[in-house]
Amino acid sequence: MSLLTVTRFAPSKKEKPAAVESAPAPQPRRPVLRAIPDAEPAPAPRQTPAAAAAPASSQAAWLNAPSLSARGVSVPQYLRELDNFQRQHFTSEARKIVMDVSSREVEGVIVMAAKLRGRYLAKLLDAAGNGRVTVGETQMKEIQRCREMYDEAQRGIEELKLALESGEIAIPGMGRN
Repeated sequence: MSLLTVTRFAPSKKEKPAAVESAPAPQPRRPVLRAIPDAEPAPAPRQTPAAAAAPASSQAAWLNAPSLSARGVSVPQYLRELDNFQRQHFTSEARKIVMDVSSREVEGVIVMAAKLRGRYLAKLLDAAGNGRVTVGETQMKEIQRCREMYDEAQRGIEELKLALESGEIAIPGMGRN
């Protein structure tokens, strides 16, 4: 127990020792992060008011439609609906979270990726400079880290392009053609 914990639970000078003895011992604090054992059931997810009012079902709402035949849907139909569901949720979440995107921000991501690419190429050329045949592990890890950063920036640019194309992100002054 640290000195801070001891002083926090120590009786104040104004209190009488009898009051301290009758008080229950402080409960230990629960850890913020803890492993959940497999035997313990997972806590039930919190429900929104709309979800609490809806009947519990293990299927998507469109699968419970009365217009569906008793056979249900085919795999291609389900995958098509799943794609629509994913697209709708990706779009709505992106619109809720990403607001007021300017063209300068998008261009800034491209400038950042260009700098990361330049750093990667420079590290790669430095490693092979002066006719060196072997490269140290530390130097190779640094090259790998630079490549991963550049690759991640490239993936981000592709995702930004897809989001702009699908309308998830809108830039003021850009039309939807």
